[in-house]
Amino acid sequence: MDFDYSYIDIGFYNGIVVTVNEKDEIAEAVGIKGNKIVFVGKTEELKKLIDEKTILIDLKGRSLLPGLIDSHYHPILAGFFGNEPGSSIINIKSDTCKSIEDIKEKIVQAVKIKKPGQWISMMGYDPQNLEEDRHPTIEDLDSVSPNNPVQCMHIGGHVCVYNTLALQELGVYKPEDAYNFPKDEVEVKNKKLTGMVRDHTHFALWSKVDYSPEEQEIAAMKSYKHLLKNGITSIHDCGECGPSSYHIMQKLCLSRKFKVRSYMLIHSIYGKPFSLKENDNLLKLGFQTGLGNEYFRIGANKFMIDGGSSAPSSAMKEPYSHDPELPGILGWKEDEVADYIKLINDAECQATAHAIGDLAVEYMVRGYEKTLAKNPRENHRHRIEHCTFVDEDLLHRMAELNICPSVNPGMIQVGGKDYEKFYGDRMKYCIALRSMLDLGMKPSISSDTPSGPAGLATIDAAVNRYDRVKQYQTDETQKISVLEAIRCATYNGAYLSFEEDIKGSIEVGKLADLIVLSEDILSFPERRINEISVDMTMIDGIVEYIRK
Repeated sequence: MDFDYSYIDIGFYNGIVVTVNEKDEIAEAVGIKGNKIVFVGKTEELKKLIDEKTILIDLKGRSLLPGLIDSHYHPILAGFFGNEPGSSIINIKSDTCKSIEDIKEKIVQAVKIKKPGQWISMMGYDPQNLEEDRHPTIEDLDSVSPNNPVQCMHIGGHVCVYNTLALQELGVYKPEDAYNFPKDEVEVKNKKLTGMVRDHTHFALWSKVDYSPEEQEIAAMKSYKHLLKNGITSIHDCGECGPSSYHIMQKLCLSRKFKVRSYMLIHSIYGKPFSLKENDNLLKLGFQTGLGNEYFRIGANKFMIDGGSSAPSSAMKEPYSHDPELPGILGWKEDEVADYIKLINDAECQATAHAIGDLAVEYMVRGYEKTLAKNPRENHRHRIEHCTFVDEDLLHRMAELNICPSVNPGMIQVGGKDYEKFYGDRMKYCIALRSMLDLGMKPSISSDTPSGPAGLATIDAAVNRYDRVKQYQTDETQKISVLEAIRCATYNGAYLSFEEDIKGSIEVGKLADLIVLSEDILSFPERRINEISVDMTMIDGIVEYIRK
């Protein structure tokens, strides 16, 4: 579209404009016409472009940033969360449940409104934050819900405790039945079922829980409000409830009911067989990454290799520091990873996988090395989701291949002290943003909501690496500057979706996706970044959120 630059529709002035352009320039003013940025510069120059119809917004020294791009977010899943007993997923995070008795009371209230046989789904507990300092057990859940199957998920989503009725949905009636599933995924201790189910088997059982299209749409719109409040104008949707979710998100985005831009990765929260089927269907049809428009695009083909970091169940090269006997989960063999990466790469699509532990990351890097040696596609921008634990060797190999990690530093903010307990000295290479940037990589930062905090919390975590739940300073080897964190949360997110030419920085010609903060984030004390709020969120040149 050609613009008449003689006047502007909206002007921001008297601010700290963090452009995130190539030179990281700081401006004072921004002019918008339609849905595009048409001016970036000084306040006095902006005033030459206004007329009687121009809306002027005095920033009063506050920061203006490009809209945040959350490169790993689950909008429908996050929107399922609620505190009411009838919620699709009952919130049992530490802000609502301090003990296992609190969790049991939540179940009691849900039983009252559920019919016998209906699922009760809940998520968010962390044993480290419960008074009992343990996971719930099958006995805990059975005692309050003998007639309803119960799903009680850890905050990380990769470990879940089920009651007896729920396990029977798997065909698990006695301890011996656990051996019909991958090792350690259906837990047996002292010849008894504990109710704990890990990773891929857990995800398969999760698929038994039914979420209607109406529930999913309501959940998506609930997340939409959360995104606007947190200054997030684009997301990479990293997995929902399968085909129905893809349809719902596409419909909501293209109708502009859900105005946050979505880059939809093909991946089901229900795990390996579901994701494989959906990915394979897309690949066989010949569709490629990037199909769509600026509102909704098909993203990477995603799969999931290992477990979670906070349970923990990630696949590590060396045993956990606190419990050498605790298993790490691997859902894919090394040759399977390499073969599947090759399939995606040869289809000229973007590949990615959930890989948290350094062993899982090793599988990904070896797969990329083998694939790109045979078919070295330029500008592939293959990813690794989370990429939580690495070492110097892995980092150098990723940099050489231009692998783009999408990391979620917010997990340190809510569980950093536990991470140091689980991983010990490996914290020096946990969410290794400093090393990644020093090697010229383009990591993006994300939230993994509902597991982690979103928005400015991710910047706070990347800069401070401070556990704000337990008031604990974790290892600071990988901390980065505020300006670097903003780039990771904006431009680099756009780069990962091949959209840096239209968004991710404040430059003439780019989309007017902008946020206004309550403070000048560059001069505000770093340790207090968590006190900064989003005052305004703009998408397509339209103000969609104003803080009250």
